[in-house]
Amino acid sequence: MAGQKSFLKIFAVCAALATVAALVCAAQEKVRPAANPRPENLHLAQMRRRILKARPLAMYYLMSDTRGMESLAEHASQITVVAPQSYWVEKDGVATGDLPSPLKEVAARTRLPVMPLIFNRGFDRGTVTALLHDPEAQRRAVAYMAYHAWRENLVGFQIDIENIDPADRQLFTAFVRAAADRLHQEGRLLSVALVPKFSDQFPRPDLPDHPTMGEWAAAYDYRALGKIADFVTLMTYDHFNRSTPAGPIAGYGWVKKALAYAEERIPPQKLLLGIPLYGREWTEAGDSISSRSLTAEMVHELRRRWRTRTQWDEQWRSPWFQVKRGRTTHTVWFENAESWSQKLNLVRDDRLRGFAAWRLGFEGPEFWSLEAIETHRTVRGGSRSSSSVLPADGVMARQESKGGSASASQ
Repeated sequence: MAGQKSFLKIFAVCAALATVAALVCAAQEKVRPAANPRPENLHLAQMRRRILKARPLAMYYLMSDTRGMESLAEHASQITVVAPQSYWVEKDGVATGDLPSPLKEVAARTRLPVMPLIFNRGFDRGTVTALLHDPEAQRRAVAYMAYHAWRENLVGFQIDIENIDPADRQLFTAFVRAAADRLHQEGRLLSVALVPKFSDQFPRPDLPDHPTMGEWAAAYDYRALGKIADFVTLMTYDHFNRSTPAGPIAGYGWVKKALAYAEERIPPQKLLLGIPLYGREWTEAGDSISSRSLTAEMVHELRRRWRTRTQWDEQWRSPWFQVKRGRTTHTVWFENAESWSQKLNLVRDDRLRGFAAWRLGFEGPEFWSLEAIETHRTVRGGSRSSSSVLPADGVMARQESKGGSASASQ
């Protein structure tokens, strides 16, 4: 009996020691992740913080061209997040793409957050329809987005899927929600690019004369998407495009009208105002009309070659010029310091989250000297802003450059 009692005492002491050891190990396990986080997780947290604190948030779109890469390298300190158009999704949900090497180098050197676009190539409607009507394809697409974000340590993605069948409105919203849920679980962000809308009505045979939205915009549920996404880009450009007569890229009144519709449905602190950095030339010869996108350098060269002066349209608050050569008329609308300032004032006055500029490399040097741009410079991994940009508590040539057929003129 005495031996049994001794054994029980020894067993109790060992059990107590084991319990203490387990508690110590558990405490160490709790402390270890916070005290010594994985480097990629720490970088992700810094990128998220940089974006979420930025007022204004300055997002710049990027293509894989020399002009764009050079502009990125030169002005990285004035950019909150860069959005390369570099990933696309197929009808089966497979998402393909990669980041250009020069972008990787700049992002690594400056710790610049990268949020690529994921889009449907050629803005093909059939691809989107097949994807949205196949639950397994949607799950695969979301998994691919999460994989690419992990592989490249992206801060997240912006969904830029366009030309969606209006009948698939709810399916598209559900897809965006699933993508946001997955990325948020992994500490990343999700944003959405939205085509401008001006009405909730879609063409109906019983209301033939009622103002309606264009078909290109009909599938975007602004209210629902605004709740799901961390922020959205309102693509207020291509007011007039290659399918229309000559006109401003983003006429002031047109931009304000699109913004008013959006602000009634999406909190302003989630809205990025689309800022076009490009111009467009329309060439008319008899009944034929064609157009092309222009960089600021190309606009300057045309004006010099034709020895013409810039005109200012007070209604649209946009610059333009025109020349006639024989039976051919050339009309150029573009953006300059004054028209950009007018739009950036909307960001400030409406207390928007920020702006999104399409696209790097098309702008002229005067853009970067604007007060609203100049004051947005990174400081030790964060960002600083000026009261001239936003209150302290506030925030394409798509047809040719992105391979689609935009209908921004609703």
